Amino acid sequence: MMKRIFYVCILVFCAVCMTYAQADPFFVQQTNIRGLYNPAATGKGGDINASLSVRQQWVGFQGVSTQALKFSSFAIGLQSGLGVTCIIDAFGPQRSNNIKLNYAYYVPFDDVAILSLGLGMGIMHSVYKADELFGNPIYDPDPYIPTESQTKTSPDFDIGLEFNTRHFEIGGAVTHVHYSRYDQNLVRPLRNFYSYSRIKFPINNYWDFIPGITWHNVRKSNTFELNVAFRHNNNFCVNLVYRNPMNTGIALGINLMTGFRLMYSYDYGFSNIGNYNRGTHELTIAYNIPMNTTYIQNKLRFFRWRMF
Repeated sequence: MMKRIFYVCILVFCAVCMTYAQADPFFVQQTNIRGLYNPAATGKGGDINASLSVRQQWVGFQGVSTQALKFSSFAIGLQSGLGVTCIIDAFGPQRSNNIKLNYAYYVPFDDVAILSLGLGMGIMHSVYKADELFGNPIYDPDPYIPTESQTKTSPDFDIGLEFNTRHFEIGGAVTHVHYSRYDQNLVRPLRNFYSYSRIKFPINNYWDFIPGITWHNVRKSNTFELNVAFRHNNNFCVNLVYRNPMNTGIALGINLMTGFRLMYSYDYGFSNIGNYNRGTHELTIAYNIPMNTTYIQNKLRFFRWRMF
């Protein structure tokens, strides 16, 4: 019964994809791994940083997961961030592998703020395996969903910008910029639009209160996320998340030892599918090597706005 429900859900998802196009996977921890979708965040902080994120969506169903690898550093001579990202996404018969080289150029405004402009260039390989979907017992398959397998490998580009002060951040990005809004293909996603902002309110010498909002758009589909974080001295953080429609989550972050950070989150959707799954888990392991400390303290004071 569970397997049958899963494939019916996959059919519905594929029908939505044909109408609104494929969306980028949405991480609850997206406030901490901005560089996955916004190249303007590449190298932010000035350190060498590497992270591995794993998202297990719809626990109780098989074949729904996302893995993301991110590496970045900052080059003083170029005043730029350089990095690479790799996202492997699977949703039933749909799979995609997306690898990009990212570049961000940072423009400081005296001792007040810093603006970054970013570009991501890479390759996206997408596969739709119709035999995995239609080879299973399902009821009334949608006639608009392709019954033949599809594969596509093509260049892929992202653009973005981000503006930071000591206590404020705002940014935006467009992924898959060269895809037309009229492309309707299970292996060819439309443009994804992102914008986000957050502000930091120091409570005392140890605690910060950090509310934020994120908007994600794919053609006619809009997703809003409200995020409230309580951070203790850059060593521990608790994030509470609400995402429309009716999706809530919690994220925890902690510094395990010098350079190592561990982040875990759980979110649950209060929809019909919620009756058949056990929510979604995310785990991120990050390693940070301090670099360029003297230069950043003297030239880019607001650059190192660390956050879980």
